[in-house]
Amino acid sequence: MTTPADFTFIHRLRVRWAEVDGQHVVFNGHYLTYLDVAITEFWRHAGLPFPAALAFHQGDMFVRRNLIEYHAPARMDDWLDIGLRCDRIGHSSITVAWAIWTQGRLLVTGEVVNVYVDVHTRVPQAVPQGMRDQLDAFARGEALYRVEVGNWATLQAGAAAVRQAVFIDEQGIPESEEWDADDAEAVHAVVSNLAGLPLATGRLIHAGQEPAHAKIGRMAVLRCSRGTGLGEQVLRALMDEARRRQLHGIALHAQVNAQGFYEKLGFVAEGPVFDEVGMPHQRMVIRL
Repeated sequence: MTTPADFTFIHRLRVRWAEVDGQHVVFNGHYLTYLDVAITEFWRHAGLPFPAALAFHQGDMFVRRNLIEYHAPARMDDWLDIGLRCDRIGHSSITVAWAIWTQGRLLVTGEVVNVYVDVHTRVPQAVPQGMRDQLDAFARGEALYRVEVGNWATLQAGAAAVRQAVFIDEQGIPESEEWDADDAEAVHAVVSNLAGLPLATGRLIHAGQEPAHAKIGRMAVLRCSRGTGLGEQVLRALMDEARRRQLHGIALHAQVNAQGFYEKLGFVAEGPVFDEVGMPHQRMVIRL
């Protein structure tokens, strides 16, 4: 019997009013929409987030085949658990098995076959080794990311790519305010997937700070990888580096919408909210 334990990844969502018919039963076509939502989360949590991972490998993926078997109906307000696992990686194809339950009752089983293609020609190509390695590690429950800590000369390419995407392209911060002389003096952390795609970054500045204190800044995670714990990996790596340097405290300027993230890791708000690069910020501190 198919059970959630048979699957690598489970995504949960709730049936909405717009998805049911007059009998409050989910219309059959919506199950493929549920699959589309869940498989996007599958790739995100596998360290291959759309669209960044495909762009990094200069490829794209198309659905070649969808098989679906209905076992029981879902109804309005049901919580659906959608399980997915990668069953096979062929030369250019990736086969993912999936199933849906509500309260342990099996509703749907299926299989989707995607074909990897060249981004320019749309001709099927071999699935890149980096994607194969990432999916294998995900299936085995192994580490999906590498955390590097070093200087600007070593990590500039990855750190700058993430900051360009987040601060300049997404948030509209002028380039003249993003790049500064502190980069050359700072310790940087970059989180990448196993193929080397940079997904998150931050920096630690000690020079010019109070004795035995430092400042963390430029914390950024690509939008497509948020919610997967990468920001915490960056922050912990920089905090560990501060401890290694025998520093006793860290301050940072948190965007107000991210204040809760820092509070969970022990940072405490200090002083009033203020404007920085046109956005409300809160100074936060922690003792090491």
